Amino acid sequence: MSLQPAYPILQPEMSIVDLKQSITEFDTWLEQQINSCSIAEILQHRAQFFDILLNHLWQATPFETSTISLNAVGGYGRKTLHPFSDIDICIIHDSDLSTHDANSLSHFLTQLWDLGLDLGHAVRRLDDTFKACAEDVTIATTLLEIRHICGHENHQHQVLSKLYGETIWSSEAFFDAKYNEQKVRHNKAQGTAFNIEPNLKNSPGGMRDIQTITWIARKHFSIDGLKDLRRLKFLTDDEYAEFMECQNFIWRVRFALHQASNRSENRLLLQHQAEVARLQGFGDSGNIAIEKMMRQLFRAMKRIRELNLMLMAYFEREIVPQKTPVIIEINENFQIYNGQIHAQNQDVFIDRTQIMSMFTFIAIYHEQVTGITPETLRLLRQVRRRLMGDLQDYQVCRELFVSLFKHPHGMGLAITLMHQHGILASYLPQWREVVGQMQFDLFHAYTVDEHTHKLLKKIYGLTQDEVPADQKLAADIFERFQAKESILFAALFHDLAKGRGGDHSELGAVDAKLFAKFHGLKTSQQQLISWLVEQHLLMSITSQRMDIHDPEVVKTFAKSVGSITKLDALYCLTVADIQATNDDLWNDWKASLLTDLYFATRKALRNGLENVLQLRTLVREHKQDALGIISPSEAQLTEINTLWKRLPLSFFSNAIPSEIAKYSLGILSHEQENHPDDHSLIILDDSSVKGCSDVFVYTKDRPGLFISLFNTLSTLKISVNQAQISKTKDGYVVEAFKVLDFDGKPIFSAQRRKQVIKKLRQVLDDNMSPPKTRPSRHTKNFDNKPTIEFIHSKKADRTLVHVLALETHEFMGQIASAFRALDLNIHSAAISTVGERADNVFALSNQHGAQLTELEQAELQEKLVKSITSTL
Repeated sequence: MSLQPAYPILQPEMSIVDLKQSITEFDTWLEQQINSCSIAEILQHRAQFFDILLNHLWQATPFETSTISLNAVGGYGRKTLHPFSDIDICIIHDSDLSTHDANSLSHFLTQLWDLGLDLGHAVRRLDDTFKACAEDVTIATTLLEIRHICGHENHQHQVLSKLYGETIWSSEAFFDAKYNEQKVRHNKAQGTAFNIEPNLKNSPGGMRDIQTITWIARKHFSIDGLKDLRRLKFLTDDEYAEFMECQNFIWRVRFALHQASNRSENRLLLQHQAEVARLQGFGDSGNIAIEKMMRQLFRAMKRIRELNLMLMAYFEREIVPQKTPVIIEINENFQIYNGQIHAQNQDVFIDRTQIMSMFTFIAIYHEQVTGITPETLRLLRQVRRRLMGDLQDYQVCRELFVSLFKHPHGMGLAITLMHQHGILASYLPQWREVVGQMQFDLFHAYTVDEHTHKLLKKIYGLTQDEVPADQKLAADIFERFQAKESILFAALFHDLAKGRGGDHSELGAVDAKLFAKFHGLKTSQQQLISWLVEQHLLMSITSQRMDIHDPEVVKTFAKSVGSITKLDALYCLTVADIQATNDDLWNDWKASLLTDLYFATRKALRNGLENVLQLRTLVREHKQDALGIISPSEAQLTEINTLWKRLPLSFFSNAIPSEIAKYSLGILSHEQENHPDDHSLIILDDSSVKGCSDVFVYTKDRPGLFISLFNTLSTLKISVNQAQISKTKDGYVVEAFKVLDFDGKPIFSAQRRKQVIKKLRQVLDDNMSPPKTRPSRHTKNFDNKPTIEFIHSKKADRTLVHVLALETHEFMGQIASAFRALDLNIHSAAISTVGERADNVFALSNQHGAQLTELEQAELQEKLVKSITSTL
């Protein structure tokens, strides 16, 4: 339906307040029409309204000169004006302004600011405008979209005439500048828009990709817009329609985003997605509505990026002088043309197996191939739409697909291009179902398909010459692993069953086994791939939630794994999976946990599972090693033995010998100095263990001590990766925290360490309360109902409880209040803060020092849920 707005009649006597009211009324009217009219009309009419408004104010401004003009530029010049977009204007004059005209212009601009407009403006002489364009390609780009509003009429034509020519910017130089801008922008987004908070303008496939095409076409071909590219044969009618459909969808999402955020916003933040989905007509059914909207958005951005890459390649040939092409013949169907793989005839993909052949050649010629020629990409897009069934229906395709995963460079450019251009979706129906699928948690930063693609790339990264130190073990294991494709196929399927309901690991394991059998893999590989998919979370959960220094934990894990081959495969998969989940999740601490668990389990497996070192044996070895470090005198040895008799076994089993030595000497020195009972020992030096700093506290036991320490570190923006509590037999407590500073690194600064110690001492010895912290902006967007799980413990006097909930500054206090209400004792805590989730396991006993009964467990669960959710 065509929109016929009734533009307001603006009277000379209208005040700023009246004009503001007119803007509000017109915007309200537009919002009411958004679901019944084209978005292009909506944006165009908003721009035309501001044309009327600015013209009204301009005409009321007395200028002495007639050679001054008011022009729209940028998005306003394109007539794509969203609710909170900047009003970009350029005021051009032929000669220096008189004092009168300068004052008049100042008055005009002041009125625009008084109206509350987000104004982007430039005032220049015409010759200075040309100079500015020559010096800054961004200014030249903005003025390519100049549109006359009022005043002197020739400035628009003069500016465009200069820009369309070759004197200020040649077509080649302009193309190079805009192409490089796009590459930098894409690299900054890590080559994908498929993250949970995409940027509608700057992400690959966003509005800037469309604008870049338009700018280059305007500059070189002197055309108005994309529609003229059909006439020039750069776009087919279908491709143009696809471009417009995707652009209009993104425009609608951005329009709704401005409404939801009530400001100029390009990033589709989590906190706005539900409201944007509702405004877009997807309903108000929470995650379901969001998922439907985001899937459409991601697919639109993917198609725009693909069309952009195709057109940029065509433009480069047209605009940049071509050297004699370097051609490498592959076979009668394919060649490498200037670094891009090229189909030598239009009918090549009638044989569907040639699609898989092409990507196999990309892997084989990985040193020579950088991409796909635009002609071949167009053929690929056409055959992709006509494809009946799945590519894996063809036996030859199945063989080529397996060979690609076996090839040492198959997970390089080849798999990335298959992902970007929809071939993985054409091959696997399971992949097709997760394209653009959101993951509603605070762990995954990407959609299911993009996360899986990144996982395959992370595993491929283990084969490169330069591997980070914390991945060396995984690289060594992967290098000697016999059937590397088994790990890769497990990575491919590990999350593809998400969104179906039920346990995605179990469902995915069934799919993976059928896939492996259908593709002719050995029975042992079928079993390994299926097991890896089903258990792909086992190692990360065990390392982060359980006490991996407890022999029983290692024994249980080793029994679940069962063989060194499975352990090797699971370790590589886990390391890569954590890195591919979120750029901020992987750190030295997680690397050290996985490494320790790997070696402990490997030793257990080689010793037949039953020979895992018992706790007392481990403690005895740690004590002996610590004494070797200390080398005590006879008198000092007596003091150390006396001290150690006061400390529980957990102090020695959970610390490495160097820590036992350092802390023991620290406690002895502290006690010899005859400090008052309320003076605490705090150790925080410049050493780091396993990528973390150690904070050690020795002090009198008191209620809420552990919570006070945790909250104090939290207010200092220090994250606690692990905490261990040991209570002495004479009323003291030793608490050891493994921590990272606000930048995710150990606390290396001496000044920072002094600040931390001072704050801890204020809380411990001066009874100061730690200040409250402000909750993250994400917290209100997620249900904070905790998950409470009681884990079997073989220790007769301990109960393990796993608490998973959204981390807030009140979180530990909420847990502590539940523990105190039941008079429970905290013996240890394994703390893992991932993103904004607190994932903790506590070892508890009741007031009698025994395991919690079933009744006490039920009561604790009720109190924890009530306490944690009480602030919602």
